[in-house]
Amino acid sequence: MLFPLALFFIGLFSVDQYRSVLVQAEFEALERQGSILARSLALEDTRERPFGLRGLAPQTMHHLLPLVGYGTQLRARVFQPSGQIMADTNKRGATRSRIRVKKKPAETVKERIRIKIVQIMNGLADMFSNEAAIPVMNMRGLRHADSFPDIQHALSGEVMRSIWRNPSGQLVISVSLPIQDLRIVKGALLMTSSDGSIEREIEDVQWAFVQLFAGILFVTVLLGLYLARSITRPIVFLAASADKLRQTMDATTPLRGLPERKDEIGQLSLALVDMTTELQRRIQATAGFAADVAHEIKNPLTSLSSAVETVSRIEDAEQQRKLMDIILADIQRMDRLISDISQASRVDAELSLRSTKIYNLGDLLENWVAVFTARHGTNVLTLTAPKRAIKAAIHSTRIIQVLDNLFANARTFHRGNEPVEVNLKREKGFAVITMADRGRGLPEGKEEKIFQRFYTERPLNENFGQHSGLGLSIARQIANAHGGSLTAANRPDGGAIFTLCLPLAR
Repeated sequence: MLFPLALFFIGLFSVDQYRSVLVQAEFEALERQGSILARSLALEDTRERPFGLRGLAPQTMHHLLPLVGYGTQLRARVFQPSGQIMADTNKRGATRSRIRVKKKPAETVKERIRIKIVQIMNGLADMFSNEAAIPVMNMRGLRHADSFPDIQHALSGEVMRSIWRNPSGQLVISVSLPIQDLRIVKGALLMTSSDGSIEREIEDVQWAFVQLFAGILFVTVLLGLYLARSITRPIVFLAASADKLRQTMDATTPLRGLPERKDEIGQLSLALVDMTTELQRRIQATAGFAADVAHEIKNPLTSLSSAVETVSRIEDAEQQRKLMDIILADIQRMDRLISDISQASRVDAELSLRSTKIYNLGDLLENWVAVFTARHGTNVLTLTAPKRAIKAAIHSTRIIQVLDNLFANARTFHRGNEPVEVNLKREKGFAVITMADRGRGLPEGKEEKIFQRFYTERPLNENFGQHSGLGLSIARQIANAHGGSLTAANRPDGGAIFTLCLPLAR
C-alpha cells in the first residue's frame, strides 16, 4: 500500500533533476545558436566597415532578423560596447511579420483537472525542492546593459547563462555572448527563449506520474482488499469456530479448521486444531483423573467411617484395638494415595517448565545400581551396558523415578535368588533400557492395562492398600513426556520385562 505513495514522492523529487537536464540542454542549444549568430554578425560588420573598430554598424543589424528567423520564440538583442541597445528582433519581427490572432479553445473538464493537479504537484515539488527559487525579472523595458549584469560580462568577453521568470510566470532561458572579431569585442548579444517547452515537458512528465500513480494505487487497493479478505475471512472463521466450541463446552467435538489451505493461514489453522485437541485431551484426562481420585479416596474413607462409628459402640478392648489398627491402616493408605496423586499431577508441569540436559545413560545407570546395591545387597541388581557412551537429553531425577518404580514393581513379584536384570543398548535412534524379573509374569491380556491409573495387580500375600496403583502410570507419563515409550511383556522363560525407550541426543 505504501508503493504508490513512494512512487508519487519519487516523481516529485525527480522533477528537479529532470528540469535541470532540460534547462542544461536548452542552455547548450541556445549557446550554440548564439555563437553562430554572434560570429555571423561579426563577419557582416567586417564587410561593412574597416577591420579593428569597436562597435557595430547599423547596416549590420539588417541581417539580424533573417539570421534569427521570423515568428519564433527565440529573441535576440544586440548591445553596443557602450551598453546601449542597438537592435531587438522582437520589435522588428512584430513590424515585419503578419500577426494571426487565433481564438483560444475552451478548456475541457479533464484539461482543467489536469492543470489543477499539475499545479498542486508543482507546489509540492517546490516545497520539497532543495534548489533556490527562480527569480522573477521584467526585461520588457531593457534599454541599457546596466540593467542586466550578464550583458556587461559579455561586453568583457565572457559567456553568461541565466534563468528567470517573466511577470507572466513563463520560464526564460538566456545566454549573453560577446560579438567579437578575433579579440576585438564589437558588442554583446543577448539570446532568450521563452517558448514554454520546458514547462510543457515537465507538465507531461508530472501528468504521466499522476496517471501511473493512480493506476498503481487502484491495482494496489484491489490487491489490498483481496489480500485482506483472503486473510481476515479465514481468521474470522477460525475465531467463530473457537467461540462456538467455547460456548458449547464440548470436549469431544474437534475445532473446525482449514485443511485445504497450505499457506500460513493453513499452518495457523493446523496449530489451533492441534492445540484445541490437546486441550480437550487434557480436559478429558483431568476429568477422568478427578473421577478416579474420588473413587480411590472414597474406599478408605468409607472403611474409616465405618471403623470410627463401630469403635464407639463396642466395649471389648481387643475389638477396639483391631478397629484402631484398621483406622491407622486406612489413614496410611490415604496418605500414600494423596502423595502419589500429588506427584502424578506435578509431572507434566514440571517436565514442561524445566529444560533437559544431556546425560550418559551408562554412567547414570551405574550410579543408580551402586546406590541400590549399597542399600539392598550385592545380589539385587545386575547391569549390562556397552562401553560406548549412549547419551540422551533427559530430566535425570524423573528418569531415576521411572527406574525406582520399575524396580519396586519387579521386586514385588520377583522370586528366587537371582537378581533383577537391567540392560542398556542402542537401537534405531533410541536408547533402550530393559528391566526383567523372575516373577510370575503379567496376567494374559493385561500388558497395557497395568499402566492405567489406580490399577493394581498385587501378590496374594500382600495386604490390600499397600500400593496406590499410580507407579507404572507415572512412569509411562514421564517416558512419553521425553518423547519415548514404556511397554511391558512376558519373558519366554518366565517373569516380566519392562522396556523404556528414550530418544538419543542429537
